[in-house]
Amino acid sequence: MYRYIWKIKLKDSTSEQKFIQHWHDGSKILQEYDGALGTHIHRVRDEPGSFFLVAEWQSIEARDAMNADAEEGKSERSVRWKKFPPNDSFGEIISFAGEEIGAVFPETKN
Repeated sequence: MYRYIWKIKLKDSTSEQKFIQHWHDGSKILQEYDGALGTHIHRVRDEPGSFFLVAEWQSIEARDAMNADAEEGKSERSVRWKKFPPNDSFGEIISFAGEEIGAVFPETKN
């Protein structure tokens, strides 16, 4: 699994609901791409106006294919995507991308 994770600190508190709607609507389009496994939004505790966002993909290749299509702007999906303002128009972004190499889960009890 490949995850693209970023944090955004909004410019002002009045844009919070607007950003959350932007994330939701944009994420719905991204989920139409092959290999998309979902997106998540998390409010940062004790940091008003900040969010962590996570996009999960089957592979880096699947995310790169989506990104190339979105940048190219020729498909119907990418045309819809390009109508959205960029995430950084809402505030400062710090991003991280990485491939999962392990996980630990609680043991199941039978």
